[in-house]
Formats: sequence, C-alpha cells, structure tokens
Amino acid sequence: MIKVDPYTKEFEEIYWNTVKKKISDSTQNYILNSSKKFLPTDFWDGAEPAFRELVLAPFVKLKKAKQYVENSSKLQEMRGEYYEHKLTGDILNDFYQELVDAYDKVAGSEKDGYSMRVRLVKNSRLTVCPYCNRDYINSRGESTSGAQLDHFFSKLEYPIFAVCLYNLVPVCGNCNRIKNNQTAEFVSPFDETIDWERDVTFHCESDIENRAKIVIKSENEAIQNNIEKMKIEEAYQIHDVEVKELLEKKKIYSRTQRQEFQDVLYKVNVSEQEIKLAVFGPKITRETMKTKPLGKMLSDLHKELGIY
Repeated sequence: MIKVDPYTKEFEEIYWNTVKKKISDSTQNYILNSSKKFLPTDFWDGAEPAFRELVLAPFVKLKKAKQYVENSSKLQEMRGEYYEHKLTGDILNDFYQELVDAYDKVAGSEKDGYSMRVRLVKNSRLTVCPYCNRDYINSRGESTSGAQLDHFFSKLEYPIFAVCLYNLVPVCGNCNRIKNNQTAEFVSPFDETIDWERDVTFHCESDIENRAKIVIKSENEAIQNNIEKMKIEEAYQIHDVEVKELLEKKKIYSRTQRQEFQDVLYKVNVSEQEIKLAVFGPKITRETMKTKPLGKMLSDLHKELGIY
C-alpha cells in the first residue's frame, strides 16, 4: 500500500558483508555457476563480484529474472538445478539448502547488540507495515524485531533469492501469514515501477445503515491482488471510527466556521492554514506514511474532502 525506498549504499554493504560470512566460498561459486544456466544473461553486468550482485540486486532485476524464467523454457531447468529427486520426494541439493539455511543465520546475526532483523527495519525507515499501512512493525528491543521478513518470492519456489536484500520485505505478522497462503501475483513495496500514491486510492461510502464503508481501488491487477488476497479492505472496516471523526471535523469546521475563528482571533493574526493544522493535523506526505498508521487512507480522504 505504500512504497519503500532502497536502502542506503552503506547499509547494503553491511548486509552484503554479513551474507558472505554465512555462506561458504564453494557454495557461492556453485550457486553462481548454477544460476547462470537459467537467469537471463543481462542479470549480470560484471561491475562487481557476481555473488554480491545477486545478493544486492534491486527488486526490478529480481522481478524481471522471475518473469524471464517463467515465460521461457527455463522453469523446469531451474527446478532441476535446485532439487535432488529421492524416494521421499524433492529436497534441495546441499548447496541450495545451505543458501536457504543462511537466511536465518543472516537475519539473526548481531552487531553492536542489534539483530539484522532489527537493523533491516530501522534502515528501511518504516515503523508501519507497508502492505497494510495499519500495524506497527517497530522493534521491541535490541534483538527483537516487531516485523517479520516476507520473502516476496518464496524461498521454497525461488531459493536463489533466499538472501537477496530486496526480496525481504519488513511487514506485520498478519500480512505475512495471509500472503504466504496465497499463490496469486502480488506487488512488492520495493517495486519502483508502481506509483503507489496514484495507483491505490481510498474512498469513503455510506452503507444502508449510514455506517462509513472504506473502499480501496486500483486499476492495477496485481495491486488489486494485494488488496483482495491479503484482505486489506476488510481489515480497514474497523477504522470507520477514524473516518467518522474526520467527517465530523470537516462538517463542524466548515469554511464559514473557520472564518468565524479568524474573525475572533484576528488580533493574534491566526491564518486559515494554522486553524486547519490545529484541527486536522499536518498534511500527510509520502514520507510520513511510512511512520503513520492509516496514513495513505487519511491522505486520500483529505484530498477527497478538499482539506488538503
């Protein structure tokens, strides 16, 4: 529901240095030689060590690689690289299993008393879940993160992306649990091809009992999957109280009422903007949506009601 900006180069380097210590050189080399059989050739630009390039690949590169594999004849070849076929069923070969196992080692690794899970959330500059924009995901101590890390592309289906930084989305437990039970195509908050402010809109309607109904719309089919499959709109119906409070404020503090305030307070030179700020709070920006629960909903309703 809201965009997450890329991490700083400094934090990317910290993350990479953590990953490379948790995965043996032999496994790194095997993974690279293996993945070059099915990932697109332009995935690698040779500008830096190839395994580092994989770990820090921006989300758009991961997305294009997945689309390439699924739209070509490479899908079965890729799965053949991952799995060993045994009588008990498909299991990952030792190298890919080490890659998947490295995720927990990386996420739990500590520096200066802070786990990587906590540092990921802190450096994402998020305190609320980017999927629902409702629940707080701030840490509850040095080693206890309030967030879960969603493997946007499942590490079971795509173990090659198991430790990729931009495949890990800090989210609330509810969104992570619901998403992981789905097979639909979703949109990642790291996807820079999405204009989250424009492509997702909140609207308020009244039902037959005059209760506020919150409607979330998008013309983008994948975003609509986020909304429907993760039951985001249903989750928002509990916030009809906040919507009603906003509508009441808008009704009470009409333009005429604000003018009356100005007439009474003219001696202290209170502007209409200052009155609006006192009544409705500051205008919600893309940055404040990362830390304010319901920020996207309130921002859209402020626009719809002509407040900001």
